[in-house]
Amino acid sequence: MDLGQRIIRSAGLGSGSIEVTLPAALRDLAGRQCRITLRDGLRPEVVLVPDLRGAREALQMLWSRLAETLAAPAAALPLAEIGIALTPDPALRRLSWTDGLALAAAPPHGPESLGRSLRPMAMWAAETLGLPAALAPGFGAAVAFTVTGLVALPEDQEACDIAAASLGAGGPLAPAGLDDALDAAAWRHLRPSLRRLHELHLDLASHPDRHASLRRAWRRGVALELTGD
Repeated sequence: MDLGQRIIRSAGLGSGSIEVTLPAALRDLAGRQCRITLRDGLRPEVVLVPDLRGAREALQMLWSRLAETLAAPAAALPLAEIGIALTPDPALRRLSWTDGLALAAAPPHGPESLGRSLRPMAMWAAETLGLPAALAPGFGAAVAFTVTGLVALPEDQEACDIAAASLGAGGPLAPAGLDDALDAAAWRHLRPSLRRLHELHLDLASHPDRHASLRRAWRRGVALELTGD
């Protein structure tokens, strides 16, 4: 990530105190401890490495809660496979450190950070749960919607509506929103809804004609809403 050029300023000759004004993209890292490394040589570089252990631990705990709830293999969070960036990925196919930091903070936790984190986690878990790759994005979207009540991306609306119509009453399958995203009791409360959601997607995988029919019906419904015909 190229963040442009900045000037190193001194607080006074001989003081040893210097500062660098960092770009707004790093605002969420304010107050974090950093390890400072000097890479010496022809092109010296000063490298700041923020301490993100809290974010990593929070994301690992969220992954453990999700895996336990869905009865998926509860291995270590596969960060290298899922992928992670500093800020949220526009396609929400990977995690972000800033969402991890938000979840590591004291509750209440915002549903946006939780939903953005759950979507790629559930997409990755889909294969271990016996779902084909084609259904993974919709499954991830529906899981995030069920837990938070939010549709993460506009293109997720179809998958979320189909899940709600098939298993719920036109809304989230469980009470939306967790004050504490990592609370074990709250995740036990979510277990029936998320396991029903998994069973629905297993059924859709086994009956692609039914899935295609549900998708056509959803599109007809959207067209009626737009045209009024």
